[in-house]
Amino acid sequence: MTRQNAFSVLLPPGVLVVAIIAVWAWMSAHGLIPNYLLPAPLALLEALSSNASELLRHGAATTMEAVGGFAIGSLLGVGAAILLASSRWLRQCFFPLALASQAVPIAAITPLIVLLIGRGLPSILTVVSVAAFFPMLINMTRGLREADVGYHELLHSLSATGAQRLRMIELPAALPYMFAALKVSASAAFITAIVGEWIGSNVGLGYLIVISGQYFKIPTLWAAVVVTGVLTLMLVGLVTLAERWATPWVPRETAS
Repeated sequence: MTRQNAFSVLLPPGVLVVAIIAVWAWMSAHGLIPNYLLPAPLALLEALSSNASELLRHGAATTMEAVGGFAIGSLLGVGAAILLASSRWLRQCFFPLALASQAVPIAAITPLIVLLIGRGLPSILTVVSVAAFFPMLINMTRGLREADVGYHELLHSLSATGAQRLRMIELPAALPYMFAALKVSASAAFITAIVGEWIGSNVGLGYLIVISGQYFKIPTLWAAVVVTGVLTLMLVGLVTLAERWATPWVPRETAS
């Protein structure tokens, strides 16, 4: 992307963000937004500055949980998808259950996971892994079956093994589906980790949000929310960059 194209892509959302902050500041100054619900922009900036060390400590813990669970769940999802794609019987047995699992909110099973595993890092890693596993399983299973039939016939005529067909045609065909799942999981990883921290941890941005709410430290609460949003955007951005590097043949819109 050229510099001019990048400017044209970033300008509209940048203008919108500035406009929202301006309206937010004006409404806060005129008392239209109660400070106990949403602090003024300057108060939020002051909270970010004055609580920087605390936000960094809790943010590091949440990042470890979110990224760790994201990686574990995604890798397990890829492995399970390869198994399902290789066996029609396994797909018929387990794929409908994987689809049905998406109707169950992760917040509903988080208390059960904490009860079974206990409070702390293992339970939160499990929660995030579960949230990342099923999108990867569903998308990757479909992607592995999207390889061109002609390529399969060609490799079959060359007496290629199953592992060779997987490496040469199925995995490359499934890469766009894999990155679609990674984007979904990356956008939800930090939120899922925070939900786990509400119940099963005494450290992390989720814990900080709960404690700040209990003690009516509203600027600190919103500062933690802002940090969570920034970390989520960073993870999604890294996945997008990896997608561009790994799938250069896939056409994309300039805005992406």
